[in-house]
Amino acid sequence: MANDKWTIVDLKAVKDTRTYGNYMRFSCPVCGHKDGHKGRRDACINLKTGFGHCFSGSCDAIFITQDKHNELEKARRENREEWRRLNARKRVYYHQVDTSKICMGDYPMAVMSYLKARCISAETAHNAHVGYCTRKSKEKATEGQEVLFLAFQFIEEGEVKNCQYKSLNKEFQFEADCKVLPWNITAALGADTLIVTEGMMDALALMECGYQNVISVPNGAGTNLSVFDEYLDFEMKGVETILFAGDMDKAGIKLREEFVRKFGQYQVKIVEWIYDGQTLKDANDMLIQHGKEAVTWCIEHANDVPMDGIACLSDCEAQLDDFYQNGLPQGKTINIYGLDHLMHFELGRFIPFTGLPGSGKSTFVDNIVVRLCCQYDWRAAVFSPEKWPMARHYSEYISLITGKSAFESTLRKPSYERAKRYLEDRIIHIESGNRNTIWNILRRARYLVRNKGVKQVVIDPFNYILLEGHKGEIESTIISQVVQQCVNFAHDEHVLVMLVAHPKKLSNDGVQKKLTLADIYGSMAFYNQADIGVVLYSDEITWTDRNRSMHSMRATWVDVQKMRWKELGQLGKRPIVLCTKNNRFYGCTEVSHDPLMYKPLEFDEFDWLSADGEQTEIPWHNGDPF
Repeated sequence: MANDKWTIVDLKAVKDTRTYGNYMRFSCPVCGHKDGHKGRRDACINLKTGFGHCFSGSCDAIFITQDKHNELEKARRENREEWRRLNARKRVYYHQVDTSKICMGDYPMAVMSYLKARCISAETAHNAHVGYCTRKSKEKATEGQEVLFLAFQFIEEGEVKNCQYKSLNKEFQFEADCKVLPWNITAALGADTLIVTEGMMDALALMECGYQNVISVPNGAGTNLSVFDEYLDFEMKGVETILFAGDMDKAGIKLREEFVRKFGQYQVKIVEWIYDGQTLKDANDMLIQHGKEAVTWCIEHANDVPMDGIACLSDCEAQLDDFYQNGLPQGKTINIYGLDHLMHFELGRFIPFTGLPGSGKSTFVDNIVVRLCCQYDWRAAVFSPEKWPMARHYSEYISLITGKSAFESTLRKPSYERAKRYLEDRIIHIESGNRNTIWNILRRARYLVRNKGVKQVVIDPFNYILLEGHKGEIESTIISQVVQQCVNFAHDEHVLVMLVAHPKKLSNDGVQKKLTLADIYGSMAFYNQADIGVVLYSDEITWTDRNRSMHSMRATWVDVQKMRWKELGQLGKRPIVLCTKNNRFYGCTEVSHDPLMYKPLEFDEFDWLSADGEQTEIPWHNGDPF
């Protein structure tokens, strides 16, 4: 072995043993023959890890089984990685602790009284290598005077590496330039469950209650947790569960959070010092006020750290019961004739739109935004850098709302002012900047959701987002991650997210190809992660009048190619036509099935705001035909 301080134990030759699960207790081969130790099983080895140590206060023996020793020797010969890790501990030369002034004999009456007041026996303190000494005080009231201190020795591999001194008046002193390490780290050897406290007195309190697998951070709540790093691959290697038993004050909670981040939610459990309805600061306070039974109860009822991303039925029980009693939500319609059977809008959904240039993508999304806003007061946050200047975009919104072009020659002043007041805090722009990352866009959107009541978020177009990824990461992966962030935002903030994305360049082979969501530039994620996916394209519609005269008109076809939930609509397509005077889309009625013919409905100029500036129900023609 690398260290001659280890005692090799051949378990086959050990007599008079007791086995408790993975642990074997037996008489210590180092101190078991001494007076007062005969017949005691102070030695303990973890049969799973092969490591152990002696629990006697007068013995520093640490053990390794013969089989584990042989395994490590073989690893050394084969130059295996495990051996290299065990020998990787930094060989740093620290100041050596002068232990000659630390007394380990019978405690003086002052120390005995102090320990008794803390409900800790002299035997427990002795077994934990707690000594005493006198040192010069550095406190103002007693500066320069010789004061009695408890001496908490930090032992590693049988050597005292550091010592912390605590006076009976709570003055603390450390040895200078010594190694900083967890107190009683040897107790981690062979343990599958380890208790970590915020101070040595709390660790003694737990030892008083029968727990031996206890260590403490060296500097309380101010401890740099990197002190554990060099012990993770050796002393703490076999530890499966860590009970963090820190203080319940603000500093202790902060240390707990840092500890969980370091060791992981799956490995750490939290001990809270709450008993019989009373919350106390730490383990020692609990021992003093409620006794060993209360301390044991708190340890045995340690809580799992809440794990992010895990939910049970009870977390959504109210919503589930609502579905059971009232059915699944059907979403909101926007009262465009012929479309309402194809798509409904619901908060928490992600809808991408695509189409060739000039197909009406942005104008159609603007129609959705304004209609949802006017009908249901779904306020909107819009990132639309192509609609620059911003006043031009607001002019289009005013036309949509009032039904007339937003010019003095066509729109009366009162209607214009009423629409402006209405839009002021209902449709808010997210301005384009030098770094239009999805993080920056959604950060501003989250502010508007939480402070302005926004329920719709529009990103138009996708190609204005600055893509950021790790070196060597392919573009499609980065785009997929951006789309996932949009989906997560919709879920987390319970808002409708609509995204306009341009398609990639289609092959020019003379064959007209139908555009699909899979043709969006960069990634299949737009199709895969969409709740509803819409493709828009332009094509002629034709119809005949009563005189059988043929008429034709350019229309925008809304092709719903992805529908995740049937209550939100269905796959299919339908033509709509744009009125250029007010930017509104109007539905078309089917006048012939064979051949298929559609006729646009009559355009209107109805103002969607009432005289007092509040939204009103949007009129539409004869209801949806489906």
